[in-house]
Amino acid sequence: MGKHISSSTSAVQLAPDRVASVQNSLLSWYEQEKRELPWRITSDPYAILVSEVMLQQTQVDRVLPKYQQFLAAFPTLADLATASTAAVIDVWVPLGYNRRAISLQSIARQVLAEYDGRIPDTIEELLKLKGIGRYTAGAIACFAYHKQVATVDTNIRRVLHRVFLGLEHPEPKVNDAQMLVLAEQVLPAGQAYNWHQALMDMGATICNSGNPLCGKCPLQASCAAYAEMSQYSLFPSGTVLRQLRKVAEKKSNYQAQPFTSTNRYFRGRIVDLLRSLPHHQRIPLATLGPRLSQSLANRIMTGCRKSLMA
Repeated sequence: MGKHISSSTSAVQLAPDRVASVQNSLLSWYEQEKRELPWRITSDPYAILVSEVMLQQTQVDRVLPKYQQFLAAFPTLADLATASTAAVIDVWVPLGYNRRAISLQSIARQVLAEYDGRIPDTIEELLKLKGIGRYTAGAIACFAYHKQVATVDTNIRRVLHRVFLGLEHPEPKVNDAQMLVLAEQVLPAGQAYNWHQALMDMGATICNSGNPLCGKCPLQASCAAYAEMSQYSLFPSGTVLRQLRKVAEKKSNYQAQPFTSTNRYFRGRIVDLLRSLPHHQRIPLATLGPRLSQSLANRIMTGCRKSLMA
C-alpha cells in the first residue's frame, strides 16, 4: 500500500480513487471535529503571521492566551513595526524562544518599508521576507489569502507520510522536497484551507508522533502505515514502539548539557540585562560577560577569538 518517491521530485503513483477517499474522509472528519481556534476566524494576514510564528515550537494551549494578548498590545503590523523591541519582548515573555519575537518585528518592519505595510500574497514574495520559510509562506498564502497552495509542517508531513507512504520508521521514505511534491499532488481542488487545517488537527489529536490513536482515525482503511502494521502484527509492541523506545533510551542515556550552560540560557540573561539598562544606555562587550557570569565571559572571548581567526 505504501509507495516510494524516486530520488528526483517526481510524483508518487497513487490511485485517484484512494486519494479521493482520503480527501473525503478527512474533510468530513474535520467538519465534525475541528478545533475552535481564534486564528481560524480571521483572514487578516498580520494576525495569521503572528499565530504562525507563535506556533513554531510551542503547543497550541500555550499560544492561545499569548496570541490574544499580543494582538491587543500590537493590533496592527504598523504598531508592531514601530514599537520598541524591548516592549515586544515584554509582551512575548514567557512564551519562550524570544528570537521569534525579534524576527516577527523585523518582518513587520520589512513589510512596512518594502511593501507599503501590506504582507505579500504570493509564496515567492513571502519568501523574500527575512525569517519566513516555505511552510510559513504557504500558510499565509493559504490561510490569509485563500490561495490553493500546498504547505507542509511537522503534523502535515507525519499524516501524509503515514497515510500514503507508510511508516516513517526507521527512516522517512522521502525528503522535504519530495514531501512537498506529494502534498501538492493530493491537495483537493478548492479545499486548500480546510485540507491543511484538517491535516494539522489530525496530526495534533489522533495521528500523533509517539502514540497514534489508530482506532479513532477516519483514515484507517486507506492508511498505508496501518496496513503495514497490521500485516506484520506490530500491535502493540512491534517495530514502531521498539523504535520509539530506542529513541527514549538514547535520550535517557545522553548526558544533557545543563540548561544554565546553554546558549539559550545566556541569550536570555543578555536580553534581561539589556532591558534593565536606562533608555539609550549602552554596555561595552568587554563588560557584558563579567556582569553576568564568568562562564559567559569565557564564551564571549572564545567567540571573539573565532571571529578574528575566521
